[in-house]
Amino acid sequence: MLDQAATNPTARQTLTAYLAGTGETAGWLLDAARGLPPCARRLTLDAQQARDAIAGTAATAATETPATPLIIHDMLERAGCRLTD
Repeated sequence: MLDQAATNPTARQTLTAYLAGTGETAGWLLDAARGLPPCARRLTLDAQQARDAIAGTAATAATETPATPLIIHDMLERAGCRLTD
């Protein structure tokens, strides 16, 4: 989807829905996890950030690693979220 989104309206719409759902879910999970300190910055996610998150782990991750956990982990790191003490 990332590669096709620039030229294919259906891919762009699908990617937008996926990224929106991923970002909203991550935000909801942080809100639901009572007792954790807030993030230093706002959560952000766009197609380039998703691409970078996936590319950054491609060399070390298994070839079939799901993209969503990689993207959310990157999102939380960029926002400065502290998930453990």
